[in-house]
Amino acid sequence: MAIITFSLICLFAYRIRRLPEVIRTILLILGLLSGWFALFEIISYLEANPYLAAIPIALGLGYWFWRRKKKQQAKPPTTL
Repeated sequence: MAIITFSLICLFAYRIRRLPEVIRTILLILGLLSGWFALFEIISYLEANPYLAAIPIALGLGYWFWRRKKKQQAKPPTTL
C-alpha cells in the first residue's frame, strides 16, 4: 500500500504544485516508476483474493455505462 500511496503523492505534487521543471520531472519519473510497482502490487493482491476483482470491474462498467448514457443525452437524436 505504501507504493500506491507514494505513486499518488508524487503524481499529485507534480500536477498541483508550481515547482521548478527539474523537480517536476523527477516527481514524474518517480511517480511513473512507483506506479508500475503499484500495478504489480495490485495484481498480486487480486491474484491472492480473486473475488475482489469484481469490485473494479463493476466500478469500471458502471462508469462506462454512466458516460455512455450522458453522451447519448447530450447528442440530439438523428433522423433518417
